[in-house]
Amino acid sequence: MKLLKYLSKVFLVSSLSLAVVSCGDDKKSASVDENGIPSVIKVGVVPGPYRGMIDKHIRPIIEAKGYKIEFVEFTDYVQPDAALDAGDIDVNLMQHQRYLDSIVQNQGLKLTSVINVPTLGLGVFSDQYKSFDELPENSKIGIPTDAVNLSRALGIAKKLGIITLKDEKSEQKASIADIDENKKNYVFVPMEAAQISRSLDSIAAGFIPGNYAYASNLDYSKALGVEDVSEPIKNVVAVAKKNENTIGKLFKDAVTSDEFVKSIENDKNFDAFTRPQWWPAAK
Repeated sequence: MKLLKYLSKVFLVSSLSLAVVSCGDDKKSASVDENGIPSVIKVGVVPGPYRGMIDKHIRPIIEAKGYKIEFVEFTDYVQPDAALDAGDIDVNLMQHQRYLDSIVQNQGLKLTSVINVPTLGLGVFSDQYKSFDELPENSKIGIPTDAVNLSRALGIAKKLGIITLKDEKSEQKASIADIDENKKNYVFVPMEAAQISRSLDSIAAGFIPGNYAYASNLDYSKALGVEDVSEPIKNVVAVAKKNENTIGKLFKDAVTSDEFVKSIENDKNFDAFTRPQWWPAAK
């Protein structure tokens, strides 16, 4: 009799366990559709304009197809790719192609970009002057201290005609030591990129990366100069390599759609953003 009771308990526990597993499987399968796309898509973002781009201009297109977007915010540029590779998020939009290529090569992450988007370039701003012609000789000009943005700033300065460089340097290699001619003897002061916009009251001008300029509500129509962002520096939508033809295709189709293009063109907040090469010509 005791044996019968024992076997009955074992059977009951086993049945409950199978039911729980079955329900879990049903729940898991219900969260991903037949195309392998989750019903709730987790998108990694960092502070800056690209969350707004997704929220206002991409989300409606994605949700019209029956999916929901959930934002996951990060405070640096390392975690979003690690989270994407680990499967903790499904998509991110926070980095340019050159940065992504470096991460994939150096860290072995299995990620890929699917499309690039309009990107806000580095801008030159001043609280006191409206053009470089007005800047006095020996003026202090803030530039980002990190190597990539510092060299980008020097490249812009060269294109604006305020300096020349000793050699033809790539955007990743030029440094202050490479300045050749500097006719007005501007003093370029390396500063933390996030601090330059807060220091415009103590410097004549500052070269400020797009994210920080946007966060500081700086007006690009009043900038002394704006970077014409090259393709490798335009921000990209990235996914795990295995999801390139599922989630990746969903976002690529959304970004290249007429609806997205028209929505961006009608939003003055994105007027200063450099369009990708694939962008349709204005009619």
